[in-house]
Order: sequence, then structure tokens, then C-alpha cells
Amino acid sequence: MKSPELVQEEQTVLSQDLGGPWFELPAGTDEPPSSGVASSMKFRARVTIGSPGTDPARVYISADSRYRLMVNGALVAAGPAKPSGRTWFADTVDIGAHLIPGENIIGIDVLSYSTSSLGNVSVQRTGRPGMLVRGIIGETDLSEPAAWKCRFVHGRHFRQGRNTLFLGIQESTDGTASEHDWLQTGFDDAAWHVPATDNQQPFSGTPRPPLAPRPIPHLTLEPVPIIDVKASSEPGIDWSRLMRGEPIDIRPNTDASVDLDAGVLMTAFLSLAVESGQGARVELTAAECYEQPPTDLPWLRRKADRTDHINGDLYGDPDQYLISGTGTQEAPEVYSPFWFRTFRYVRLRITTTDTPARLQSINLTRTHYPLAITGSFASSSEVYGKLWDVSVRTLLNCMHETFEDCPFYEQLQYAMDTRSQALFSLHLSTDDRLIRRAIEDFAASGNPTGLTESRSPSVEPQFIPGFSLYWIRMIADHVSYVGDRPYTERFIGRIDAVLGYFKDRLSPDGFVISAEGDGVLWNFVDWTEAWRTSRGVPELGPRRTNTIATFMYIAALRSAASIAGFCGRDGLAREYASRADTLTEIVRRGAAWDENASYYRDSDGGTPQSVHAQMWAVLSGVVQGGAATDLLRRAVADKHLAPCSYATALDLFDALRHAHADERIDWKPWEDMLALNLTTWAEDTVSLRSDCHAWGSVPLQHFPRYILGVSPAGAGFTNSVIDPAPSDLDWAEGTVPTPHGPINVQWKRTASGSREVTVSAPPVIGLTLPDAASAITEHPATGRRTVTFTLPPAGRTLQKPLAALTK
Repeated sequence: MKSPELVQEEQTVLSQDLGGPWFELPAGTDEPPSSGVASSMKFRARVTIGSPGTDPARVYISADSRYRLMVNGALVAAGPAKPSGRTWFADTVDIGAHLIPGENIIGIDVLSYSTSSLGNVSVQRTGRPGMLVRGIIGETDLSEPAAWKCRFVHGRHFRQGRNTLFLGIQESTDGTASEHDWLQTGFDDAAWHVPATDNQQPFSGTPRPPLAPRPIPHLTLEPVPIIDVKASSEPGIDWSRLMRGEPIDIRPNTDASVDLDAGVLMTAFLSLAVESGQGARVELTAAECYEQPPTDLPWLRRKADRTDHINGDLYGDPDQYLISGTGTQEAPEVYSPFWFRTFRYVRLRITTTDTPARLQSINLTRTHYPLAITGSFASSSEVYGKLWDVSVRTLLNCMHETFEDCPFYEQLQYAMDTRSQALFSLHLSTDDRLIRRAIEDFAASGNPTGLTESRSPSVEPQFIPGFSLYWIRMIADHVSYVGDRPYTERFIGRIDAVLGYFKDRLSPDGFVISAEGDGVLWNFVDWTEAWRTSRGVPELGPRRTNTIATFMYIAALRSAASIAGFCGRDGLAREYASRADTLTEIVRRGAAWDENASYYRDSDGGTPQSVHAQMWAVLSGVVQGGAATDLLRRAVADKHLAPCSYATALDLFDALRHAHADERIDWKPWEDMLALNLTTWAEDTVSLRSDCHAWGSVPLQHFPRYILGVSPAGAGFTNSVIDPAPSDLDWAEGTVPTPHGPINVQWKRTASGSREVTVSAPPVIGLTLPDAASAITEHPATGRRTVTFTLPPAGRTLQKPLAALTK
């Protein structure tokens, strides 16, 4: 966390500089090249210092739209944090560790997305390439234009790509038009320009937005090795030398390629260093896996064993680079795509001309949100251990400046995905800064209709009505696990607006009536095979009565009631609860129920079609007790009902546990992914598009909450239920982080089949144990509260209320 002193310093710096000045290229001195979806500009400053001290050397920086900050050639930071609504962020970067006595070069590479193309859909832009920077390093005031030289970058073309449709990060770069030594002290920048500022030229275009301090920490920048060489076209080249840090010589007039294996799927910056090789062409293709030729790029893929390079190939959008040949052993020519790539495999292809080329190195720098993980889980099941590890890896790959749906294809923050990811991260860490950022992002996207956008931030609006309800549930989760009342109170108005949208669309017989989908509104529910042609939307009939949306609305009303109650809005809490109760009674006796099949329909007619309707009937409280148990046990085993995919597995497993139908929880789909050699969880089984989608990281909640049995029972984890679910495991143990300190649980099975449970928790947390717990003993300990108890072989007494443990 930031120190109070740093927070105050950031606020002081930014309060003095709101609105500018930003640095831009002087008008008439250079023109941005025609470069596809974005243009690129470089800024360079020389700073001289004596012996580096221990005091911070802070730089405050923002850009329209992206920057990469280098000090003496080393990548130090990439940003800024994506804007949220109308608020843009300025990053604080301490560059002290990268400074040396004497002259230093600070280089900033700025990427500016066009307002006339999608580019990276999650990144706001004004269409005015520029950079803001503050800070005094040595005797140099970096806020002064005279401290800098700048120019547009020629020979660099950014394109949208076919696979990375929403990203616009693919590059074609002409190295012969580049100045490779611009980060070196001896570089002659006489032809570069002193930047202009906003107030030095006539106002034009969109005004610069207000700035706020970056609300999240900087991304990790961790060098990682290449693990293996998977396949190559030139058997005479020993590509394994790259793994030993040794150069490789490519003969003249050679077309050579190699597939490099990173070992696991990751997000990382790529960098290539070469000597000589004038005119040679390089392609870097990042790919998630080996696969058969896609059915429909980028949407429909054909995948089996992800490591099968014999029967599969790599499909991705290549970055292309033309080697200038100016690199030497001491000062190689370096090419690095601007933004990180997502891959397990990287195909490197080098086509030389009459001149040989020497490949010095290819480097991977892994990057993701620096989540401080303190939560853990282990058990007698080796498979569960693998499920946990893959889930953590998947989640981190989908956490950067926001939560993301899939880092390879979109890097967009969707509310349904984010609610799951936020909940997973709360079981790993007490760091909730990215969750707060997500809640604020969706609040800022609110529409006059009441809905929040389905994905935010985004320059292209899209609305999935159910996703606004997931946003409400995300806030309710945050209340349970963190419990910050002043923070939560800010969102009451937007929550009420979302609920108002659904209230206005209720029919007299108790259905939410869903509007027809169009290019902006999409009634998505799940990626299940039965809804393939409708893109995840159930059949709603001529009236467009939506049973699933109705149940989701009831559940959101109950979540909103708990939020309002936490914020002291008791009257509003009662209103939401009353609306939920009234609608529940209407739905229970209404046309959604099919008496013959004993299931809920997806609409007001036809036959029952999905597990989803039954699942949401339980999660909303419309069906309870033994009826809920019977309903879900039948539904998940019924082959005539559309099953839940990975996307809705979190809700399904929660519903099964709530209904005491734990035996129906099935991890086989995850085991099947392991058998296909995935190292992160796939998006779905319908499109087979992304191999990294964190809504599948369900073990990160399920194992701590149900196998260890730890869940919050009061806002901010002031109380906790300790209720391990029935299990066939021999033992389990782990740690669940809370704002008050960790809760540790371990249990083991005895010869009689009962389970002996030990809980250690901060003394400020009230504990509630199962009614079936016996032999309860509290053990004195300094600073901790340790309790042991025994659960009978049959598990807990499922129909009895939990008894509070007296402190």
C-alpha cells in the first residue's frame, strides 16, 4: 500500500497540474506518419546526477494513450493505468534504482490510439498524441519542455489483427527507419524537437482530461526463461543455445523458424536482440497453443492436445520487423513490440538476404498485477493441488490494469467475469485495490436507462443487462469480505438505477421482459452448446419473458438489501427485500413453472430448457430447503437441459452447496483440460477460443469456502462460519486472508471416518461452528484464537441452524 506521505505528495503534484501542460510535438515541425490504428512518439531527456542517494527519484507520468518508460535502456514501467470514465491517471514511478552517477538517459515511448479506429478497445484516447511528466531528477526539472527532445516514429505501423480483434497491438516495423541508439548517451538528437505544450499552440480537439493518482500498483516486470524448443524448420541450427544465453548465426538466404516453449501460458513483453543481418525479416507470432485450422477466425477454433505440434499449428497475429543491420556485439539492434503478448509458444521466423544475421537473444519479461498472495490450499488430492495452481496462474494472467476476460484476444473487463475474478482474488489476498477500481469503472459507465455497461473501460459501448446485476453482487461480496462503508455508500444511487431498469420491465405476471438484442444490447447468459447459434442467449418466446433474468433480479434485490443495510439505509433495505419477496411469490405460482417436468422454463411457454433456470431459482431463494436439493440433483443429471459452462460454474457450485447437493459438484471438466495439457483454464467448450479465462478459476473460492469451510458471516469478515463440507478427502489445510489477519484451517479424517478440525483465527473475528460439531475445545494462544472440534462421518446436520461459538 502507498504510504500516507506518498499519497499526499501525489495529490499535491496533481492538484497543481490539473489540465496540463502536456507535451506534444510542435505544430509544423513533423507530421505523424500514416500508421494504422495508432501513432508512436518518442521523448528523450538527459539528466546528470552525482552519486545516487537513498532518497526516491520520483517521476509522475501519463500519456495519451500508452507509454513505456526506459531508464538507461531498461524497461522500468508501462502505463498509465487505463482511464476510468472521464478520469485519467498519472503514474508515480521511482527510477532511483536505475540511475547511475553521471549522465543518464530517460526515454519514453508513447503510443497514441486513433479516435477513428478501435485500436485497443479498453483504452480511452483523445486523438491528441501527447505525454505529461513531472519530477526533478538531479538538477533537471522534467516538467520543463527544454528538458526533452521528441519526434514521431516513422516506419512503425500498428494494426488491428485478425485474432486480437479488440486489441490493435500488432506491429510492422521498418528497422531501417528507426534510431536504435536513441536510449544511449552518445546519441545525437539534434534533429529532434523540443516539445510544445498545450498552452503554446491554439486549442483544438478534445480537451485533456482531469488526472488522479494511479489507484493500483505497477505491473510486475519479471524476466523468465525459455523452457524448451518445440519445433524448428532448420535442423542444422541449435536453437537450444538461446536457453543458454548463447548467440545463433543464421546463414545468408535462409528462411528459418523455431517454436519456443515458455512452459506455461503467460503474459509477457517480448524483446529480440540481433547483430548485422541487413534486410532480414523477422516475424514473432505469439500463440496460446497448437490447434487445427480455425473454423472462423477469431471466434471458432478447433483444439485438442494443446502441445501437439505434429497434428496442430500455431495461429496468431505476427509482429513483423525489418532488420537494419546496424547492430553490433556491444550494441545490438533491439526490437520489442510495444505491448505485452499472451502466449505459451512463440514462433520466431527469420528470413535473411545475402547477409548473415546473428541472433543474440530473445527475452521474455512476465507481467501481471502484483497480487500479494497469502491464501493457500493443500489436500490429500494431487489433482486438487493442480487445480489450485492452474487457477492461480489463470487469474494472474487475467489481472493487469483491470481484470480481463482473456488477455490474448480482448483484455476487456466484463462485469460477469470480474465478479468471479474479484471473489477469487479475495481468497488469495487482502489487496482489494483492483476490485475497487473495477467497481468504480462500472459505476462510471452508467447509462441513463439505469444499466452499467457490460465491459468497462471501453471506447465501444455494449450492454448485457444481467451483467449490471453481477456488478451489484460484486459490491455485496466486497462488503462481506472488506466492509468499507464510506466507500460502499458512493454506489447506492447507481445500484438503485440498475434495479430501476429491471423494475420498469416487469410484466404483471412477474417476468422481466427482455428487449430485443442489437449491436449494442446483448442478452447473454452462458456459452453453452444449446445456445451456440444464439450466442449464449436462451429462447425467450414471443413476449420475450425471461425467467433467468427474473431470478437474477430477485437475487440482486437481496444483495442490494444487504448493501443498503450495511450503509445504514434501513428503509431502502426493507424496500428491496419487500420487492424481492413479492416477486418471489408471483414467480413461484406463475407460468415459469412446468408442472409436468417439475422444472422452471426459460420463458413463459414451451418446455424447460436449461440448468440455468433451476440454478437461479435456488440462488434467488425462490426454491429452498429439500425442494432445492431435489431440483438441482435432478437438473444437473438431466441430459435434456442445457448444462452450465465454465462461465457459470461458480454460480452452479454455490447453488449446489446451498442446496446441500455437494455430491453433484463435478471437477471432471477441469481434469479434462489438464489431460489436454492446458496450463490455464479455457474460456468455454463451444467456441474453444481462449485458453486463458479466469472465470474458470472456481477452485480459488470453492476450496477455501467449502472444503476448508471458511466464509464471512458479517460485513468485513467480523464474523466467520467454519463449516467444512462433506468430503472424501483424507485431509485438507489452508489459509484464508481477512482484513483482521489470516484464518488457518486444517482437518484430517480419523479411523472412524469422523474429521478432526483445527481453526486458528484472529481473536477479533467471531466464529460460528456447525451444529453437528462436538468435542469443542478452545486452546489459549498469544494473539490468536485456536479451536478444535470433531465432525461426524455424515458431515454436519444440514437442516439445523449453526450455533454461535461463545468467545
